[in-house]
Amino acid sequence: MTAVVLGLVTALFFGVASYLGPVLSRTNTPSAVLAVGQAAAVAAAAVLLLAQDAPDPTSRTLVLGLLAGVANGVALTAMFEAARFLPISVMAPIGATGGGVPVVVALALGERPHVLQLVGIPVAMIGVVLVAAGSSGGSLMRNLTAVPSVGLWLAATWAVSYGVFLSLFAEASDGGGQPWALFSSRVSLLATALVLPLARRTSLRLPWRMVPLVALNGLLILAGVATFGWAAAIGPVSVVSVLATLSPVITVAMAVLLLRERLGGRQRIGLAAAIVGVVLLAAG
Repeated sequence: MTAVVLGLVTALFFGVASYLGPVLSRTNTPSAVLAVGQAAAVAAAAVLLLAQDAPDPTSRTLVLGLLAGVANGVALTAMFEAARFLPISVMAPIGATGGGVPVVVALALGERPHVLQLVGIPVAMIGVVLVAAGSSGGSLMRNLTAVPSVGLWLAATWAVSYGVFLSLFAEASDGGGQPWALFSSRVSLLATALVLPLARRTSLRLPWRMVPLVALNGLLILAGVATFGWAAAIGPVSVVSVLATLSPVITVAMAVLLLRERLGGRQRIGLAAAIVGVVLLAAG
């Protein structure tokens, strides 16, 4: 049950960050929002590492942590870039499918969740896709045929990279290596967030007045990664990963509460399915 609660807390952190990040990116360069936010995350991860007095890491933990951070950086960059071509109604459901990657990997590696959890996994994922797909109204399939193919490739890259990140970070956190996995993944994520825009000659300038909010967004992502690693260390990765990808439900809920958006019919169905999926995951 603790792993389930931590997985839901992960979704909460990621969901709030997924709301705040795009809002900040509307008036600021997305690359700057990502880079400055992750600079704050690296500093916080270093403080946590020193405070925990963690033992020396294994080479496996460091390598997997660094690779996880690169995958995370690619995922976030692809998400921001996809937003230039796709409406949220198309982006969000594609991104939500990324949670299936660690599920497949965990099952392939021999993980065997309870039968109720095996039922809850697809139910929860379908619920998330329905909630996210209804965020801008209209038909998802009609939207898919009306957008540039580059946008779909970017969204698919976001989904796969995010799923790869979850799998790699879960492995890096195994065996008590979470503090070093958290720090190393944030370092390589920051490096990725700096290298990609610099290679494309994208500005990283950010007004000083925006730094606190941007830093908060980076810390929310850090908190989500930390709780995910903790959950994956004590519970089935296949279950925890699905719970973590419930974040679009949180993002849509914030839009309803703060932006006065209304839930469509399929979003209500999706929300009910997501809740049923969570109950099944917890019951297992």
